[in-house]
Amino acid sequence: MPDEPNLNLIGMWILMMWTIPLDEGENTSWFAVNGMPIRYSMREHALISGLECHEYPANYEKLGSFEFVDRHFKSHHEITMKSVKLKLLSMRSCGNRFRMAVLFFLGMVIRGNRKYNGPMDSFILRVVNDLDVCETSPWDRFTFEDVIHSINHVMKHLKGRAKKNDNFSGLIVPLEVMIFESIHALNAKFREGVDDCLSSCPRMCKRRFQSNNMKGYPLEDLYDALGNTHVLNNKYF
Repeated sequence: MPDEPNLNLIGMWILMMWTIPLDEGENTSWFAVNGMPIRYSMREHALISGLECHEYPANYEKLGSFEFVDRHFKSHHEITMKSVKLKLLSMRSCGNRFRMAVLFFLGMVIRGNRKYNGPMDSFILRVVNDLDVCETSPWDRFTFEDVIHSINHVMKHLKGRAKKNDNFSGLIVPLEVMIFESIHALNAKFREGVDDCLSSCPRMCKRRFQSNNMKGYPLEDLYDALGNTHVLNNKYF
């Protein structure tokens, strides 16, 4: 994954403004950009993220155990990202430190909480006790459902107006780059290839945002590049 200091969320917020209302409970989002329908389903999420995508294992909520986290924390009900980070930094190099690093990655990147000091997801607290199960879990399905939940939350509570401190939780990078992957004019203007990236890497790792002197791109720049184009990149979608 290219090391980028900031998320470039303006493209994602453009999609939010053009979200097509669907019935509650739909597991796919549609966006109308210049009248062009752009679908965001589990297929697009998997193509961009490269994560495992299969059905949930039977009784997946009971996989693993709290043995590891209970050994390192007073109570698994009170574990936060802050406490995991502090514990990780205090540990020496060993197998337990690696497992703690996996927990930090899952909690920070894969199933992030809107609140840094909020309680961590119980599933990742359990599954980190068994790294084999952790490696083969359907993270694409987990993260996609988290994104859909966040989209529904934003559309329901923002009501067309941005609010301070409202944000997305979970792995939002695929949604962040979705509009650029879908529209060639935006991809050519704002994204560039990553040198020495392996062909086996997921799509979100093969390209990066072009650097500038700002933390992101002005909305006007994206609208200028978008223009009146009605051409979608259908090579993968």
